[in-house]
Order: sequence, then structure tokens, then C-alpha cells
Amino acid sequence: MRKRFVGLALALTCAVSLLAGCGNTAGKGTEGGSPEAGNGSAAAGTETGTADATEASDHPVITMNAAYRNMSMFYELVHEKYPEINLEIIPYNGQNYTSYVNDMRFSGQMTDIYFATYYSPGRYDDASDFLDLSSYDFTGNYAQSRLREVTCNGAVYMLPLGYNALGITYNKTLLEENGWSLPSNLKEMEELKEKAEAAGYVFCRDQLQYPGYGFQYLCNILDTGFLSTVDGLQWQNDFISGKATLSGTPKMMEAMKLLDRWRDIGILNADGTPESDSETKAQMVEGNTLFLVGNSNDLTAETDAKDEFRLMPYLSEDGSQNVFILNVSRFVGLNKSLGEPGNEQKLEDAVHVMEVLSTVEGMESLEPSQNNSRILPLKDATIEESSYYADVLDELNSGHTANFIYAGWEDVVVPIGEKMIAYVRGEASLDEVIACFDDNQHLITDGETESYTTVSETIGMDDCARAVGICFAKATGAEAALISTNPWVYNTEAYEMNKQGVSGCLFPGKVTDQELVSILPTGWSNTIQTVTLTGARIKELAEKGYDYSGDGSLVFPYVLVTKDGMELEDDKTYTVPICGASEAVQEEGKLADSGIVGLEAAQEYFSQFTELSAQDLVWE
Repeated sequence: MRKRFVGLALALTCAVSLLAGCGNTAGKGTEGGSPEAGNGSAAAGTETGTADATEASDHPVITMNAAYRNMSMFYELVHEKYPEINLEIIPYNGQNYTSYVNDMRFSGQMTDIYFATYYSPGRYDDASDFLDLSSYDFTGNYAQSRLREVTCNGAVYMLPLGYNALGITYNKTLLEENGWSLPSNLKEMEELKEKAEAAGYVFCRDQLQYPGYGFQYLCNILDTGFLSTVDGLQWQNDFISGKATLSGTPKMMEAMKLLDRWRDIGILNADGTPESDSETKAQMVEGNTLFLVGNSNDLTAETDAKDEFRLMPYLSEDGSQNVFILNVSRFVGLNKSLGEPGNEQKLEDAVHVMEVLSTVEGMESLEPSQNNSRILPLKDATIEESSYYADVLDELNSGHTANFIYAGWEDVVVPIGEKMIAYVRGEASLDEVIACFDDNQHLITDGETESYTTVSETIGMDDCARAVGICFAKATGAEAALISTNPWVYNTEAYEMNKQGVSGCLFPGKVTDQELVSILPTGWSNTIQTVTLTGARIKELAEKGYDYSGDGSLVFPYVLVTKDGMELEDDKTYTVPICGASEAVQEEGKLADSGIVGLEAAQEYFSQFTELSAQDLVWE
């Protein structure tokens, strides 16, 4: 069971991988955003003051979960245009955003403006959770091809943000230098392989580090045929619901033969470095390889790249069903409660926020570091001629696309992906891949995963940090633990908020590995780190907080937990688990690896509770 969940975490890497009532949120503070420290076991400063405009506003608070690493620039843009809006950013910089926001939704605790990583129109009862956005003016800013993909029975409940287009990366420089044309179908690709290898080039390399890649390659290739048709989309829903199998569907069985075709041509192979995506990319950048099959491989920004790289679609046999796969980074919707009587001002303000968001300026402010590697779904969005997507933007906007397949398949991504990678490497047959689908279908239809406890009421961020501290201290035999947290801090200069500490909450419901990883700073497989410091120094750190930036410009609070609430002796030396340590503290405390996987420690700790609330988090 554990292998499956750890693999799923790795599978999420193929995806190119909050909350009202969570507590410890912050409004707009001073530039730099350092929290003021106070007394007590948790450093004060988990709530910073808001800017004058919002402090003076009598508008009700509207909440928005953080879509990306740092929402400060977007926050600033909203208040430039609508200073009266009282917008509260609910932070999350943890290790499992997808599971976290899903738990938020399905526990009934969505923010007013809600972001999610995956959205499949009609899969759930969207009309019960979201307002229909189809009639709002800001929805008219989106390209029709992108709106079609999120429309269900005439309604639009969630809108897409920036997206990556997945396809095959090719070395444009090599093609031009050799006078070769870009293939438009599999026959032409086969002919080009002979020429490329005769000229001494590597024809194609595949990235194979994560099992999710294998699953996606399979789906992407089949999208050039049956899988992206109306019947193919219906088969996907039927398989997920247990109404159909792969082996019992003749059209899917025929479609699977495409995999043999791709492997025979040599597009699917093990010529890369299966254990390292970065090594495979480095081999491509060297300039001796024509094609790269991978996740998202915009190599134009690689510092060592001398050649020009571009994107081409997944090719069909005759070229009539060539497709790019769209992987939308986030979707956004409005909580249906905004439409209830008494919420008129909240709805008006939320619509204004959506108006800002649904512009090029608004979307680019969400995550500026990605502006050159994502495409915006807006009508008036443009890209530079040097962009990785420059040659294919018209094809993307005209709808030569298929959606990234993940939602609903989460529990089989790993076993099918692992089998597919074995197939690519010549270690498994096509029949074994087919059998892997049907043999693992029960993982979807059974709907049961191992759980450790059940949360009875929302456990906020500081209490989650307390739980992690107790858990890690017990696992390492320590008498205390120092765990940083991630309140939102206004800082337009920061690349991201705190990824080293506890982020978010635990919502009511079962706690599986997914929920544990959503709050664990160690994620799926990292180990617990410790420092050795005097009691006085530990208390000083708890008072001042985690100097994330190293220069005091961005500081996050610590939660200090001790056994039985004991007071640390100033002159005594303690070895304590720590989550979030500046380089100076790492050196001072001789940061050490305990060798204990954080997730395994959490599984053991949370398993002792049949039902869990914040009141149960006592270290005795």
C-alpha cells in the first residue's frame, strides 16, 4: 500500500504537482512581511496587519485560496483597481496541493474564490458547489476553444488559467541544418528516423523517471485515435465507473496497437537516462538528438542550449488526428454561497476580483516566473516569436487538442505507468499492459484506501504543526520540536512562501497518506532533520521565527512543542527535529539526518487515534 502512495506522489510530477477556518492567515503587511514575534509556544505573527485600504473598508471579507507560490503581486493589483475590496489570501505551499484543495471542497469548506489543479466538467455535482460563470462579462475574455473544454450542459463552473501544451519536443536547428521537414504523420516520422540515424544522430529520447510519465504517454498516444473521440471519452467514464473493461472493448483493443507502432518506429525507447529526467534533458540540449518525449520540455531557456527547440503534436497514423495535450495549471470558480441572500456585496467584490484575474495582466501577476513557459487561455494573449509555442499557437487555439487525463484515474496511474515504462524499455509485452488496466480497475471502483484516523473538525495550521512536532519528536526520541508554519505574508520580492514548514489544515474526514502528505514538510519520502542547540537558543528561535530569506526580510513563525509542556533549560543542550532552518541555524545546530521517513512516523502517530480533533493533540 505504501509503495502505491509514494508512487502516486511521483506520478504527480507528470502534471506540469487554503482555507476558510484554517486560521493563521495574513493580510497585507509591510514590504518584506516579517511577522512580529511574541511569547508562547507558537511565535506570534501568524496574523499580520492589513493595509490601510482594507482596514478602513466596511466590505465583508472574501476569501481566496492561494493558487501559486506567492500571491502578493496579484493582491497588489486587485487593490490598485479596487482598494475597497477586503480580500483574504488563504495560503498553501505544502506538498500535496491537489489533495488539499479537493479535501477543502468535499468537506464543504471552499473559499469564496476557489482554485483547483484538476477539473473534469460533470464528474461531480458542480452546480451544487459553484456559480455558473457563463453569463458574466469576464468569461467573454477567454478563447472559445478553452471555454468549450470546461462547458457542461451550457454552464461554465470553473475557468482555466495558464496551461502547458504537451507534445514532442524537437530540435529545430538540426532539422533546418539537414534540410529535413518536420514530420506530420507516423509514416513520415519513420522515414526521418532512417535519415537521422544514418547521419549519426540519436533519433529520440524518452523521459522515464516517474511512473506517471508512462501512464501519460499511453494516454497521449491513444488520444491520436479512439481515446479522444466521443466514444473514447465515454469509454473512459465507463471504465472509471466499472461499466467497461479494456479487454472487453474492441475499439480500445485496436487502439492499443498504436503503442507497438510507436515502439517499432523508435519514438518509444530507453535511449534516455531512465533514472534521471535532468540527464535526459541534458543529453537533448547537447544537440545530437532530434526528438524528446517527456513531460513539459521547453528547453529554450536552458543556459547550455545552443540549438532552437520547438513543440510538435503527438502524431496519428495519417496525420488527421494529430493532437497536443493540454495541461491546465489551475482552474478557478466562485463558491455558490456567494449567490445567497445577504451576500450581494461579497458577490460584487468577488466578481471584481475575477475581472482582474481574467486579464493578461492579472494572470501574469499570479506567477510571474512562469510567464514565458505557459500559455494564457485569453483571447488577447500573445506570445513572443522566440517562445517554445510560437509555431503552434494557431493550432492550439483552433482546438487541435486533447485534455490531460488524470482526474478519476489517480489510483491506477502508478501501476499502469510502471507497466508502461517496462513496455517502453522492452521489459513487458503489450498484452501485459492491457492486463494491467483491467487487473487494477478495482483500485478505482472499490474507492477504498488505507486510512489512519478520522478528523472530526477542522484542525488549523498551528495545531497541525503541533501534531507534526509531537510526531517527529516521538519518532526521534527528542524532548521538543521546532516546526515552522506558512501564514501568508505580503512580499512582492519573494519567489514563494514557506515550503519548509507546515502549510494548511486537516479537514473533517478520513486521513490517508494523501492528507498526511498535505501537511507534512517532509512530503512523501523525505526524512526528519534535527539540530542540536541549547534551550535558550531554541526559545530564541521560537520567539523570532524562521528566517526564510536569510536576511530577515521574510520570516515565518515557529511552533515549539515540548513534552508535557515542560520549560526548556537555558543551559541544557537538546537535539530536536526542525522544519525550516536558515543556513546559519543549520550550521550552528549541526543539521543532521535522522534517517526516519516523516510519512512513516506520521502513519504510526495518527494511527493511535480512532477520531481526532485539536484537543487530542497532547504530548504526555
